[in-house]
Order: sequence, then structure tokens, then C-alpha cells
Amino acid sequence: MTVHWVRMGVMILLCGLCMIYPFLAGGYDLLAMPLSTMVQLLGAADLLLVPIGTLWLMHEARVQHQRKRNHPQVYKGYTFASVSLITASIAAAAVSLVCLAISKALGILGLTILFYALYRLLPQLKLLREADSQRVNPVPFYLMVVPIAVLLIQLLPAAPLTEFSRKHAIAQAAEFISDIEAYHNKHGRYPITLAALYKDYYPHVVGIEKYHFAPNGESYNLFFEQPRFLFDNIGTREWVVYNPRDEHRMFSHTSWFLLLSPEELETSQGWYAVHDAQIPHWKYFWFD
Repeated sequence: MTVHWVRMGVMILLCGLCMIYPFLAGGYDLLAMPLSTMVQLLGAADLLLVPIGTLWLMHEARVQHQRKRNHPQVYKGYTFASVSLITASIAAAAVSLVCLAISKALGILGLTILFYALYRLLPQLKLLREADSQRVNPVPFYLMVVPIAVLLIQLLPAAPLTEFSRKHAIAQAAEFISDIEAYHNKHGRYPITLAALYKDYYPHVVGIEKYHFAPNGESYNLFFEQPRFLFDNIGTREWVVYNPRDEHRMFSHTSWFLLLSPEELETSQGWYAVHDAQIPHWKYFWFD
């Protein structure tokens, strides 16, 4: 069993790294957030395997107990393995189809891995039909331990990792803000736009592509989208905003600028919660 525990540890470690990857310091990776989301979705779906693994392990223990007492019992490993494989396949297929909407490459990759896994596992499954287990099968432990561990990795570090990446991106904006203020001191106004091919100022967080700049009256907003964990306020998108005059504005729809009056924009920004980032002039907004 030692080898299997090591394998489970490696599987959990790899899943964990994929999930936290967008929150780490480093250059932007386009696939980081889709990959993290895919693994989180798959980890959540695989919780369906936990009760199957629990029942399978109980059956294994009963078989071994009866065998020691010389009371033969029908081994149902094939049944449990079949149910597990069907459940895992449905979950993986559903997650892959969802991921197609996020990243076609990852969705296709997920489906390819699923078909390959079925190609390799189906012959092994047939061998269990006539199997008569002489020792406890390690598969139930995989079904129980890995999904629960992956879920805990999603839940426990969500808040500290989100805060770390947010504060890191905010800290990296210091030079950008300094140069904007230098421009203001020189010209008496803030830039009208900073749209360009090369951004020159980067958040240096794997899951954050760039800073956005938008004039706001006599001031401006500098903002970026913060990565989020799947189960951290499900469906929430977070935008972190800097405004030197604390006149933060963040809107959910471009069309509102064209269709609504300035007075209506003040009361219809679209976010459902705003929080102080605990750094002067920075706030973050939650949209659903």
C-alpha cells in the first residue's frame, strides 16, 4: 500500500498545483485560470465517488473478515469498479463539456484524456469479473482520499491565496501609479488613454493579465480582475480598483455608459459588494 499512498500524494499534489497556479507570482499564463477551473470542477464532481469508495472498502473488509473465518463470500469488486468508472466518466465528460465554453483547447484535451483512460481501464475492468480478491483492493482508497483532499485544497487556502495575489498585484502597480502621477504633475491632467500594444506595466501574477486604465472625471481608475476559487462565493467575479481621490467606479456593462444618464450610472454600477483592500485608495468590487 505504500506505493499507492505515494501515488495518491502525487495526484493530490499535482491537482493542488493546478488549482493554485493562477494565484502564484509570475508571468501571465492564458491557460492558468481555465486549467485551475477545470481541475476544481472535476474535483467537485469526483466527490460522487466518495460514497462508492466507502461502500467498496466496507465490502472489501467484510470479504477479508469472512475469509479469515473460512466463510466464503461473493466478491463484488467488478460491480463497484463498474459503478465507479461510469460515475467518473459521466463527471469527467460533463466537466470537459463545460470547459469547452471556457477554453476549447482544455475541453478537447479533457475529452481526449477521458477516452484514453477508458481505453486503458476497460480491459482491466473485465479482469475483475472473475476476480477473487485475496487482499484489500487499493482503489477504494483512491476514490475516498483523492476527491476529499482536492476539495480541502480548494477550501482551506482560498482566502489567503486570493489575498496574497491581490496584494502582490497591487504592490506591482506602484511604479505604474507613480508614472501616471508624474505625467499629471508635468501636464496638469491625467492621460486620456493608455491603450497600446505593449503594456509595459504588469501585475506579475500568473492569473492576472494586465492593468486597465480609465479616466474618471478629474481622476482615473486603475483596475484588474482578480482570480477566484470556484467555491469562494460561487459565480463571483472580482475587480480590484485604484482611485487617487477615492472616487472608485466599476461598471458591469459597457452599454450602460451609452444608455444611462450620469445620475443613473451612480446608482446602477452592477456590483453587489465592495470591500476596502486595506491599502490606501484601493478597493475591490464583487459582481455576480
